[in-house]
Amino acid sequence: MKPKIIRGVLVVVVVVGLPLRGWAGPPTDAVKRLLDSVRSYKKDPPALSARDRAANAQAQKVVEETLMIPNLAKQVLGPQWEKLNADQQKDFAQLLMELLEKVAYPKSAEFFGDLRIDYTNEKASGPEAVVETLVSHPKEGQVTIEYHLRQLNGKWTIADVLLDGVSLVTNLRTQMQQVIGKESYQGLVKRMRDKLAES
Repeated sequence: MKPKIIRGVLVVVVVVGLPLRGWAGPPTDAVKRLLDSVRSYKKDPPALSARDRAANAQAQKVVEETLMIPNLAKQVLGPQWEKLNADQQKDFAQLLMELLEKVAYPKSAEFFGDLRIDYTNEKASGPEAVVETLVSHPKEGQVTIEYHLRQLNGKWTIADVLLDGVSLVTNLRTQMQQVIGKESYQGLVKRMRDKLAES
C-alpha cells in the first residue's frame, strides 16, 4: 500500500473516505473538518444542481483555508517561487487548487474507499501540533500518517502530511523540481494544465 499512496496522492488525498476513530482535540478537529469537506464534494460538475455546486464551493473554501494553499504552493515550488512575480504566484496557487479540486478529490474517494483510519495521538506545542494516525487496508496492511499543523490567525491549518515518515510536501517539491530542471517552469505549468484538461 505504501508505494501506491506515495505515488498516487496529493496532500488532501489521504483524508478522503476514511472513518474516524479515537483521539480528538482542536488540531484533530481541523483534520476532521478537512475530511468532512472533501467527503462532501460532489463529482460530475456538469450534472450538478445549483445547491450541489454551492456546497462544492463551500467545501473548496474550507480545504483551501485548512491546507494554506498559497503557502503550500510556495513550499512545493521551492526556489522557483521567488522567481515569479505576484501575479504568477497567484496563478500557480490557483492552478494547484484546481488540480486538487478536479483531479485529487474525485479520484481519492475511490482510491481510499476500503481504508480505515485510527486517530492514535495528538501532540501540541505552542502554535504547532502533530496528529498521529494509523491507516489500515484489509489486504495491503497498515501505514502511519502524521498531519503536521500550524496555527494561523487562531486556526489550525495543515502544513504537511507524512506517510511513514515521507513528507508529501517534499515529495511534490522533488517531482516539480525534476520537471523544471528537465524542461522549465512553463513546462511544469503546461503539464499541470494538461492534467486538468484530462479530468
